[in-house]
Parts: sequence; structure tokens; C-alpha cells
Amino acid sequence: MSDTWSKTPHRSMSAESSSSGAQHHALVAEFLTALGQALASMSLYGAGHPSRGISRTRAHERLAAALAIVYPLRLTFLDGDIIVGLQALHELRAGDLAQRLGAAGVQRLEFDGAVPTDAVMTALLDTLYAAAGPHGTPVTQMVALPGIRLGPVALLSDASEDNSPTGASGVGRQENEESAFMNALVTAGLQEELDTMTWIASSTAARGRVPIGDVEAVIRGLSLSMQAEHDTLIPLISLKSVDEYTTVHACNVSMLAMGLAESLGFASRDVRAVGTAALLHDIGKVKLPESILRKTGALTDSERALMCTHPVEGAKLLGARGEGHALAAIVAYEHHVWANGEGGYPTFQFPRRTHYVSRLVQVCDVYDALSTERPYRAAWPRARTLHYMRLQAGRELDYDLLLAFFDLLDRAERRQAAG
Repeated sequence: MSDTWSKTPHRSMSAESSSSGAQHHALVAEFLTALGQALASMSLYGAGHPSRGISRTRAHERLAAALAIVYPLRLTFLDGDIIVGLQALHELRAGDLAQRLGAAGVQRLEFDGAVPTDAVMTALLDTLYAAAGPHGTPVTQMVALPGIRLGPVALLSDASEDNSPTGASGVGRQENEESAFMNALVTAGLQEELDTMTWIASSTAARGRVPIGDVEAVIRGLSLSMQAEHDTLIPLISLKSVDEYTTVHACNVSMLAMGLAESLGFASRDVRAVGTAALLHDIGKVKLPESILRKTGALTDSERALMCTHPVEGAKLLGARGEGHALAAIVAYEHHVWANGEGGYPTFQFPRRTHYVSRLVQVCDVYDALSTERPYRAAWPRARTLHYMRLQAGRELDYDLLLAFFDLLDRAERRQAAG
């Protein structure tokens, strides 16, 4: 008899990983596998059945082995993905265990480095099963056990109590560590995704194919950053130099599009599909000369004509990947066509409304493009950007999506002000 709890991750290390990193990740994967099996046995057997005790002991032993090398051990579960410390394990498929834990509010699981006692290990399994079992009640606040904390990802950074025996001074230190950790998680993740996106562009230009696996890894990192912000203003990346514009713009538009899609009630899987399409909306620019992309003055007529080919080039690159990436190809092709189909480029032979996701990405694209410094002009002030976008409502920009986007920005600002 099988149970989906046992479908847990197995680590497959890349050639670039160090031997020590491989050992660390393998130990974590073994612990998660044993944890999934222990939870599965709880759903299959009664409280006194020996199989439950055997699986609990195995999970306890695997945890002890992991904590002997990885300490403190901090695990994050988001949409079926797993992050150990600050590193998103892109090649580790977290499977149903991580999906269930995340959905049950156990987005973070932290061990302070000390091996828990048998009683604490039993309490941990009981807590996880109570939240994510067949008739579980999701966790809505931080739960503390001796040496262990678990709960929603954002709440752990706001925890007001500490379970360590260090007394009052330990409370403040723990809070500071958590706050610093969450900030580092966002910052480190975004820098990694920026570097990966730069590599994606160069690889696509050289090979004529988009490395979709790496694109999905970037989306996971950006999604994690959004989750860590916990509904405050989306963590848009600031330019360090105008040379970074194409890469930073792609990541910002992706985060804005995922935030807007989420606010509109899209399912998690669809939010990521929108984020992927947004991340690749300008991928056709890899076919353009750098001299045009970085030109500080106005483009000539011939240069502008060449610039206007990037939607078609992007659709060709993504279309070559097959039907599974059709949405990204459509958005790449349509994101500069007006929402009403009567302007922009490329020109439709028969005017029509563009795809809903194309219109969604277009709103985010225009906002970030105007708000960010470009090689040929300074960033527009926020008021000017929003005024321009209002003027384009119902023409260049979809009216309803623009209202939803403004509402997203307003709610984010209110949360920031309240926090």
C-alpha cells in the first residue's frame, strides 16, 4: 500500500557542485525522505503500531546525521520547491511532501543545530501530521518546540518569542537573526536570479534556444522573494548601472506580473506561467546589436525598425521549444501591441484584442520601463508614470487590468506604511 507522503525529494547534484555541498544536500534529502515516510506511516497505521516507531526512529537518525554537518538547518517549502538556507535547490524536486507542508502553512522548518530528543521528535511529527495530514488544520502562526520552529515563511521573521534557553537576551538576538536571514534570503536570491538571467540571455544568443530549465529556476527564486516580502511592496530591483537594464527589467516585470496574477486569483501554477512569460517577454532582444540596446541617443529610423523586430524574434525563439511554451511565445509576440489591437507593433493584418496574459504583462512592462533609468533617458517620477498609464487606459493598456494593477500598488503602499 502506498501513500503520497512518501513521494519525497532526492538530490541530483550538478557537475559544478562541490563535494561538501553534495554531502550536505544528500543528507538533507535523506532526512526529508525519511520524514515523508514517517508521516506516511502515521496515516497508514494506528498509534501503537511498530511501523510508526520504526519510521520515526529512521527520520530521527537522518535528522541527526544532517544536523551533524548542516547547522542550523533552515528549510523553506514554497509551491513544491525546497530551499536549504539561502540556496534554492533547483535540481531537487521536492515532490508532494513539500507541496503539502507548504499548503498546510509549514513553509519554514528550522532546527537550531541540536539533535532533538525522542519526545521532541515525536512532538514534531505529531505537529506536522496535525497540520498536513488527511484531516489536518493548517498552521497560521509560528509553532515552537525545543530547538525547532515551524510556520508560515513571513511569520517566522516576525516572531516575538524564542524557545532557546538563553533567556531575554536570546529573544532579541533570535529576532535580529531572523530579520537578517529573511533580508539575506531576498537579496541573495535576487542576485542569483539576475546572474542566471544574464547567462540565459547570452546562452540564447549563442545557441538560438532558450534554456527553459534555467528560466524555471529564476522563476522559483523570484517567487520566493515575493513570498518573503509577505504582501508588502513587491521587491523590485534597483539598477546599479544602465547596462543592467535588460536583465533587471525582465526580473522586475516578472515579479510585477506574478504579483498582479496572484491578486487576480490565479492558481499558483498559472501565476508561475505568467511569471515565465513575463520574464521572457523581451528575449527577442538577444538578436539585436548591443549598440542599439545601449545607445544613449535617439534611434535612427533603420535602428528603430530593427528594434521593432524583437517581438517576432522572441516568438520564434520560444516557438522552437514546442507547444509547452506557447504562452510565453504569444506574450513575446504581442506585448508591444496595444490592448485594443489598433496600435503598437507588430501590426496585425486583422486588428484584434491581444491575449489576456499579454495585456497583463504589458501593464507591468510599461510601468517598470517608465519607472527605470534607461540608456537614453532618466527614470520618470512615479506620478508622471501613473498619469501616463491612466491616459492609455482602454487604448494601449487594458482598462480593467490597469485598475487591478493600481489597486495592487495602493494595497502594497498601505501595508508598507502600516508596517
